[in-house]
Amino acid sequence: MSKTILFDLDNTLILFDEVKFFRAYIRKVAPIMSDLISPYNLWRLVLASTKAVLNNNGHFTNEEVFYQNFSKGLNEKTHEIWDRFQHFYENEFDQLRALVAVNTGVSDIFETTIKKGLNIVIASNPFWSCLAMETRMSWAGIKKEQVHLITHMENMHSCKPHLEYYQEICQKMETNPEDCLMIGDDPVNDMVAGRIGIKTFLVTDGKKSENPLRVISNKMRFCREEERVQPDYSGPLVKVQEILPAFI
Repeated sequence: MSKTILFDLDNTLILFDEVKFFRAYIRKVAPIMSDLISPYNLWRLVLASTKAVLNNNGHFTNEEVFYQNFSKGLNEKTHEIWDRFQHFYENEFDQLRALVAVNTGVSDIFETTIKKGLNIVIASNPFWSCLAMETRMSWAGIKKEQVHLITHMENMHSCKPHLEYYQEICQKMETNPEDCLMIGDDPVNDMVAGRIGIKTFLVTDGKKSENPLRVISNKMRFCREEERVQPDYSGPLVKVQEILPAFI
């Protein structure tokens, strides 16, 4: 059975200021929706719906949970707003690539991983659509044809740091946790994968910031330091090349 590498995306493969990025995102989306919803209510609904997704109990896809919560009180406006989101992701979202940089070593690590015949999963927290995820991957120079699974809101039923998120990945990949390596920058959201037997590598390149989506996720995290899962490996992303032989 081929082994599987799970890559987080934000501040793992691509580096950026999360607060600056999220503010720029809202500034671009708000005018598109201004005749249907105020910027304040748009912000409020996005955060509330994302919080609902982060607490998804697994009975629905993350997209279904987001849509159900986002549409509350909007009635007939919901479909129009949803269509405009789709148009935004198709035509304007890519402009935000100017705010991100590719982390050192991404292309070399992917080249090695592919040559070794390892399965690749882009394991970013799945509150983005598939289209948005493919665009965000392109900012790191990654093509969807290079990976075996992308986690996004349409195909996942939970989020980090829930263990069910990682269990669902293993089920979709038809692999055992012990045959997987999770590479990410978050000491809880990503390293919690170790609780089900996945090997973990904590990337230290990214700079943390209080992105509102990260703040929401923080409230779900383990509170005590001793409850954190210690990574099997840690260091800058380029160090992954050094530990791959031991994992394989």
